This record gives sequence, structure tokens and C-alpha cells, in this order.
Amino acid sequence: MTSLPARIHTIAAWLVRIEATFLFALGAYLLARTLTSAVEELDAVIAEIVFLLLGGIGLFVAGRGFLQQRNFGRGPTVLANLIAMGVAYYMIDGDRVLLGVILGSYAFITFLAALASIPRSTKD
Repeated sequence: MTSLPARIHTIAAWLVRIEATFLFALGAYLLARTLTSAVEELDAVIAEIVFLLLGGIGLFVAGRGFLQQRNFGRGPTVLANLIAMGVAYYMIDGDRVLLGVILGSYAFITFLAALASIPRSTKD
């Protein structure tokens, strides 16, 4: 049986990788919509697609850091989920309550998992 800190790292890694997969899917959706419809601000859409791709790659790397029980995944994960919680707030404020609650809840759970995955010192 694995220890609790190792399990927390694994949970955080999976949550972050699911987020990364979502970013990739959103980027693919935007790319498909761009190719199949008229776009007024092509440069803005391209920038969003690149941002989603880089964000997804960054979160996958962060997930790898959690699996290796290293520190480099925590900072980007905390920052990304704080941003996601802000986006969720504006979704709720903009009458997209269900989407905002789902995004906010997932971001909060991932945020807590990232904070809880701090490597423990063996010296006490």
C-alpha cells in the first residue's frame, strides 16, 4: 500500500493531466471552428490556440513533476487553478452558473491537491 503523500501526488498529477487534456480539446475545438467558419479576428484566435497548447504542455509537465514528487509542478498548478477559479467566478456572474460551479469546483479541488502535495521533510 502506498503512503498518503504518494497518493496525494498521484491524485494531483491525474487532476492536472485531466486539465491539460481539456485545454488540448478546447484548442482543437477552436481550431476546427476556425477552419469551418468565418473568423473576424484570426490573429486573436490563433493566439488563443497557441496559449491553450502551451498551457496544456505546461500542465502535463507539472503532472510529471507531481508523479516524481518534485516541486516544479506545484507553482504552475496553483497559478493555473487560481486563474480558473477567477474565470469560474466571472462565468457565474455572467449567468453561466452550472459551468462556473463545475469549473470552480474542479479548480478548487486541484488547487487543494497541489497544495497538499508538498514534499514532507523526514527531519522533525
